[in-house]
Amino acid sequence: MLVLFCIKSNAQHARVFANISAYLHSDFQNNSFSEFGTGLEVKVHRFLKPEVGVSYFIGSLEDYSKVDQQGNTLDLRTSKVYALNFNLTPKISLYSKEVNSGDVFIQILPRFNVSKISADRYYTVINPIKPSASVTTKETVSEWYQSFGIGLGIDIVLSDKSYDSLSVNLYYNGVNMGKALTEVNHSNSRINTDTVGMGISYYLGFEKKKN
Repeated sequence: MLVLFCIKSNAQHARVFANISAYLHSDFQNNSFSEFGTGLEVKVHRFLKPEVGVSYFIGSLEDYSKVDQQGNTLDLRTSKVYALNFNLTPKISLYSKEVNSGDVFIQILPRFNVSKISADRYYTVINPIKPSASVTTKETVSEWYQSFGIGLGIDIVLSDKSYDSLSVNLYYNGVNMGKALTEVNHSNSRINTDTVGMGISYYLGFEKKKN
């Protein structure tokens, strides 16, 4: 309700955005997992621009397999994790009153997350005589998770005619998908996806009013 009120009362300062982020983690393929998102920013004050958004995390662990003394694969395990994440960010922007194309400003992004996390494990027992007869089973673990994260970055003004901007941010990700991964793999070692990453966001705004 607060966001809708802000949009109605100050609609010229509402912007939609899309973002993409990558987080470092050595247990995942390519040493990273990804986040894709979209949302709405509302300017309450030039220093306060709360955001509401939805994003999707996805990543796959490195494949694990057992081999015999001759090097033949006995079994294969693949695991992936994904999360639908709803977030609220009371963004603090260190803006001046007037902005021009090319101006760069610092922003702080504390973020509260509510996530539906799911992890899948595919376990294949290889039939060495007839590989096509190999048996694969799937197991899934899901849970709801609440967390806090924070980001720090810069926002770059792109136009003198509109409120479009591009931001580059460093994030500490609070969405820990490790519990679901640990459970689905029946592992004794706990995976933790609380890690750092970098993201890019594009903000699409309305045309600026002419003086």
